[in-house]
Amino acid sequence: MKYLARMGDDEREYTFERRGDLLIATCGDRVLEIGLAQVGEGEALSLLIDGESFDVVADISGRDVSVQVRGERYEVHVEDERERAAAEVAGKKQGGKRELRASMPGIVVEVQVAVGDAVEEGQTLVVLEAMKMQNPLAAEASGKVTRLLVKAGDAVASGALLAEIE
Repeated sequence: MKYLARMGDDEREYTFERRGDLLIATCGDRVLEIGLAQVGEGEALSLLIDGESFDVVADISGRDVSVQVRGERYEVHVEDERERAAAEVAGKKQGGKRELRASMPGIVVEVQVAVGDAVEEGQTLVVLEAMKMQNPLAAEASGKVTRLLVKAGDAVASGALLAEIE
């Protein structure tokens, strides 16, 4: 799957693939083999890239990720190709029912809303764990949660309907 990352005016496209214990990241002609390990139960990660070790702390809020590496903080907006296409389509709609679907197969780690809750565009509704990474799934538009089809611990397939918002 392709991911689009924007930092300021700089936007880049990445693809990721898991090969055994490695995460293969591709951006243009550049390919990186990344050894990735979660540190503790928080957002801290230990990365090994081209033989160099990096301790990284990531704070994820919807599609916005704040990453701290070697004392420097970077603000990155990330979305996968499906989210971008859905956002473009949703932006052309006047309103009505919106569906939150799993962008990949995984396990529901957390459901942060309940039926009847008012939500804002970009607000995290469900956290999905896939490939040992937690992925927050956010509302594409403001509205009210009218249907919730998952709970923490549920396994979901790619494209599975998780929630509906009107």
